[in-house]
Amino acid sequence: MLVSFVIPCFNAIDKIGRCMASLERLHFDPALYEALFVDDCSTDGTDELIKKTCTQVENWRFIQLERNSGSPSRPRNKGIEEARGKYIYFLDCDDEILPDALNELTRLAEETDACLIRSELLAENGKQRKRMNQMDSWHSALTKKEKIELIIKKQSTVVTSFVKADLLRKHSIRWPEHLRMGEDTVFLATMLAHAEVVEYLASPTFIYFKIPSMTPASTQRYGRRELSDHLEVWSSTQQLLEPLGINYIQVRLNVGLRVSIESLIFKNRGDVNVETFDKFSRFVRTHWAILKKFKYSRRINEVLLSIQSGEYAAFLKLTKPRLLIAGHDLKFIEDATPELSEYFDIRFDKWQGHAIHDEVQSRECLEWAEYIWCEWLLGNAEWYAKHKKPRQRLVVRMHRMELARDHGSNMDLDKVDAVVAVSTYFFERLLEKYPNIPRHKARLMHNYVRVDDYDTTWHPDRLFTLGIIGVLPSRKGYKKALEILKELKKHDVRFNLKVFGKRAEDLAWVAKNPTEMAYFSDCQTYIEENGLQDSVDFVGHVDIKKELARQKVGYVLSVSDPDLDFPGPESFHLAIADGFAGGGVSLVQHWPGAEYIWPENSLGKNQDAVVDEVIKFANEEPSFQTASQLGMSFLRENYNVSKFSVEFNCLFLELI
Repeated sequence: MLVSFVIPCFNAIDKIGRCMASLERLHFDPALYEALFVDDCSTDGTDELIKKTCTQVENWRFIQLERNSGSPSRPRNKGIEEARGKYIYFLDCDDEILPDALNELTRLAEETDACLIRSELLAENGKQRKRMNQMDSWHSALTKKEKIELIIKKQSTVVTSFVKADLLRKHSIRWPEHLRMGEDTVFLATMLAHAEVVEYLASPTFIYFKIPSMTPASTQRYGRRELSDHLEVWSSTQQLLEPLGINYIQVRLNVGLRVSIESLIFKNRGDVNVETFDKFSRFVRTHWAILKKFKYSRRINEVLLSIQSGEYAAFLKLTKPRLLIAGHDLKFIEDATPELSEYFDIRFDKWQGHAIHDEVQSRECLEWAEYIWCEWLLGNAEWYAKHKKPRQRLVVRMHRMELARDHGSNMDLDKVDAVVAVSTYFFERLLEKYPNIPRHKARLMHNYVRVDDYDTTWHPDRLFTLGIIGVLPSRKGYKKALEILKELKKHDVRFNLKVFGKRAEDLAWVAKNPTEMAYFSDCQTYIEENGLQDSVDFVGHVDIKKELARQKVGYVLSVSDPDLDFPGPESFHLAIADGFAGGGVSLVQHWPGAEYIWPENSLGKNQDAVVDEVIKFANEEPSFQTASQLGMSFLRENYNVSKFSVEFNCLFLELI
């Protein structure tokens, strides 16, 4: 047996096929190589697929570990133990070997008696293939030291090395199983330190796939464990190469250190404690004479200086990505600042209107930002999409009103990384209104509620007090609320209605609209004709979190028109959340999409259903309290601010 492929596998059922297919396309005598697929206890059927395939292909073997090891290192070491070939080729299960690779590698190895061969690769990102790991200055007259130094300086430490099995066994070289990051660097350095003959093949031997996947953002994080691994890797590699006269810190660490700091900024798990930071700081100070000469951006240098000076608090602040939140009305996002600040360094660009802003300020904010969140798909989104830089990530969140405007059509979608809708129904409406937005850029992220900020003081009068939060414009259904009140008073005269928000005459655009004013005039006439004057109270624009309890509101009504035209019905309607969070019950006269957002038992098909539900609760206080508590639990589970901030952070992690 001439060559043994060692291929670690774990939950790769959706990508291992291309690796297997590439092995079948090899222009190499099948009797001269074997493929060892070492499964790390997959749970998605990968093991069964490999096992079945290996029974059909000669010299393909399935090996499975007794328990999951958590990294590819143990499977690779098992492969070393089981390999029967003179040479071992390490290949990842999501990469492809090129058809002539083994012919070229074995020819070079036999001609030169090479212990180790490094080759070029093709990097595939789904759009193009790029040739990498080239070393143009390589030639046969180079010394061993010069060759190794060139490999360390010019090549990435990809796992795909072609190595004599005897080299690994003679020197007990194994993949470091305790490391979860950087293990390939240590393994390569160990081989280089012991190899007598090192060669380079000036052509690609495999395709490295770097295509974005659906890997959860939580697995793409960088924190205490990863940093500790890197510190060990850097020190170990320095020690391995020093006897060869090679200073790894000087030759290569400019890349590794930059990547580590960038990961701490953009993938930070937030768990780097003082102890780990102190280790990092000591390492940096030890090698500061070299590190201070590295050419980094101002941003990276700021972080590096905080590490060198041992300023932990400054380090924590500097290793948060810079998030800019821009928009004219930030009521749906600004309140989450304390939670979002755990992940981001935040600034605001507050616009004076949908398309009115201080452009000088916006440009200053843009220059500072790494992430941009445009609250509302309006002029702010157009402006930032036009001016953002390639290094920045831009997310736009749409609520409802934007579907009546054309900003989504005018926005440069190539510059926008994601567009967020606040509800399932409006996710589809967004794509329907703006077909220029590709589905893969659309995201769903619900609003949040600070449940614990509400006063939930109980009073028996709550059983007879309705509330409607916001009656402008007419589509909010003020007239329906009055009709519900009229029906309820037939059963008990104690029923009354509290109206929160501004009156029609308080908003200029409503006051100037004859149709709108006619509607609210009709509402006033209805109140007078039905003797509701003493039962309807305009509370005004107040702090809802306190006033619902103070006004003894038990039921918050959501009776908006079920409009199917654009912009459509309610997108989320936070008033419903206010009702539950304030210790009451929210009742929804069904509008399209409400069923995807709110509890089924809070939805009524028509006004009669809402009336019946209120009467039941008024007569059965325990039922009211149960419904209220269930609503509160629903909010805590689905719409709490901590969950929102985690989803917010994960979205930007996904877009890195």
